[in-house]
Amino acid sequence: MKTQLRVVLRIAAWTLVSGWAGIAAGQSLTQLDAVPKVAPGPPRTFGTTQESFFTVGEWEFDPVISTQTYSDTATASLNTLRYSTGGGGNVGFFAAAHLPDGAVLTSLTFDLCDSNTSNSHWLGGLMSCGSVDGLCAGVGDSVQSVSNVTTPCAAYTQDISGLNYTVNNQTQRLVLLVNPGTTDDTNAIAGAVLGYKLQVSPAPGTATFGDVPTDHPFFQFIEALAKSGITGGCGSGNYCPDNPVTRGQMAVFLAKGLGLQFP
Repeated sequence: MKTQLRVVLRIAAWTLVSGWAGIAAGQSLTQLDAVPKVAPGPPRTFGTTQESFFTVGEWEFDPVISTQTYSDTATASLNTLRYSTGGGGNVGFFAAAHLPDGAVLTSLTFDLCDSNTSNSHWLGGLMSCGSVDGLCAGVGDSVQSVSNVTTPCAAYTQDISGLNYTVNNQTQRLVLLVNPGTTDDTNAIAGAVLGYKLQVSPAPGTATFGDVPTDHPFFQFIEALAKSGITGGCGSGNYCPDNPVTRGQMAVFLAKGLGLQFP
């Protein structure tokens, strides 16, 4: 299994050099230099309209091959950066992205530092890999860093909401893969950020409640509540969608929906 994983990762690293396959087939290489499109603020954990973020630190990026060597600037400075120091041709780093099941991806940001003056730059992207065979395909465009000796660190962000990629933790694994292009500290990584939005589950084919048929305007949302264990209806196989909700029933809905616990 370890040998197979190394082979898959070496293929994935080569894919970064030669261009994406699968989802990103035919897309051109982009050079992006932008800040995340949503400014930092209060936690955005719930709701389907807010964009939430998952961050991956530089220390979570592991070398793709066992012979690769690397170093962290955090051991000698206040910056938490990781860079390659050697170890063969297909050097690079990869990290897992653990996002909520059913979420739809919206944005991808690589925080990269590039002060290289010999035309060697970061190349990175997001990959979706099969959970059984490990076969990977690119999600969105690959990203190439831009050299800047004065201010080398930048956030390279791309909007991937148009792909409508939905996280499926049962069949797919998301992998962040980067190739530094060099083996010195002129190219270093600070981390990555993935944006996503939560979704309401698609409507099933059959109705749970007798008074909420499949063509009911609130069918999808009532079914989501039922399947999540938030409501069991009003009894006798019905939901009573037009009945008022008491404060007690509202407390059940909110506590179960948010997973509230005693401190």
